[in-house]
Amino acid sequence: MSDSATDGVTQKLVAFVKDLDATTLPPHVQHECTRALLDAVGCMVGGAHHELVEVAHEALVEFSGPAQASPLGRARKVDVLTAALLNGLAGAAYSFFETYSDALLHPAVPVAGALLALSERHPVTGRQFLSAFAAGLEVACRLTKGTALPPAEANEGWSQTGIVCGVAAALASGKMLGLDQQQLGWALGTAASEASGTRAEHGSMAASLVIGRTAQTGLRAALLAANGFSSSAGTIESRFGFANTFAQRPNLPAMVENLGAEYEIAQLTYKPFPCGIVIHAAIDAMLQLKAEAGFESSAIASISAKVSKGAATFGMRANPANEIEAKFSLHHWVAAAAMLGRAGIPEGRLTVVRDPEIVRLRSIMTAEPDLALAQEAADMTITFKDGRTQHKRIEHCLGSAEAPMTDADLERKFVEQVGMVIGSDRATDLAASCRNIMELTDVSILPQKAAEIQIKA
Repeated sequence: MSDSATDGVTQKLVAFVKDLDATTLPPHVQHECTRALLDAVGCMVGGAHHELVEVAHEALVEFSGPAQASPLGRARKVDVLTAALLNGLAGAAYSFFETYSDALLHPAVPVAGALLALSERHPVTGRQFLSAFAAGLEVACRLTKGTALPPAEANEGWSQTGIVCGVAAALASGKMLGLDQQQLGWALGTAASEASGTRAEHGSMAASLVIGRTAQTGLRAALLAANGFSSSAGTIESRFGFANTFAQRPNLPAMVENLGAEYEIAQLTYKPFPCGIVIHAAIDAMLQLKAEAGFESSAIASISAKVSKGAATFGMRANPANEIEAKFSLHHWVAAAAMLGRAGIPEGRLTVVRDPEIVRLRSIMTAEPDLALAQEAADMTITFKDGRTQHKRIEHCLGSAEAPMTDADLERKFVEQVGMVIGSDRATDLAASCRNIMELTDVSILPQKAAEIQIKA
């Protein structure tokens, strides 16, 4: 049955993308886009030499085409499609990226990863870049709102980033290429036909590949569309289209309601800890207990946690075998916070994962779901060997919408990550370029500034 609220959803999204101009965005939305860009670039450079990126680079670089683009944080240029893939893969390596909603969408890395790869082949101004970036972010959030957030119902096994961000990257890349409305529609349809990714891959290298693939898929779809490669109309709303494929009960009006007047981008949140966001509340609770009580972890007899349904579903890895599994281990990060009083990238290293005291703390920890707890909440109790107890309940953890990361927090996070790859001074300079994106005359300076000086043997 035809419904004026849902007719033409695909074309409404395409028209929105084509017409968006970053200079007309509300100031708080434009600012959020620059925050998202800063965070995404930090994650891509910071993760550039993670083990899983090195494995992928070694496997694929021999098949790369012309030296067109610099994957962020690397010295050697590759073709733009490989650069997009490696950018997305690196940005997901530590699971340190931003998040939209309880659907656990992470759109900034795949969209920025595709656009930055394209920028060295197709130079654009900062205004053009941010217009495309904002359009891609908003489309990703809107598709998520219409497929995974109540009253929509979705199968939680799908990786939300995997199913929507290829489309978002396609539209953003197409906008940056200057495609017309028909071509943008073709890019959308082609990318949607390749949408996939399951959460079964959490704790493996393939989970990060899902994000790298969306950047590459989206960029490839835009390049195909630019050359006349077509797709069907009505991709989002048709009977066998995107919405009905990925949602058990889609909410098509949410994808276009007040589009261009209200922005879901404004609801992005940013991670203070490099791991699955569903376990952040438990980490925050333990860090606060550690700071307040000043205990030594060796004095702990047991740890008891009540956590959200999401933490129980995606974070129950009591005995992670490696760094990648540890990213999604509630037990590991609570143990690291208890022993070290920190929860950054170094605390996810294999030496920490295998540390005997960390292993002991994981073994004496119990965690159970409490359906009354929101994703950003946790309830933590420590029992010490002398019988004393310490308790902490967190309603809104650091990094949540109610306790957001400040601009200073994000810059500190950026410099800490990026400084590991290109040094603190260059990281600070790169951060300034990201913040001042609208003033850049050529955005390709960002991957150039992010490149390693020395080529690794």
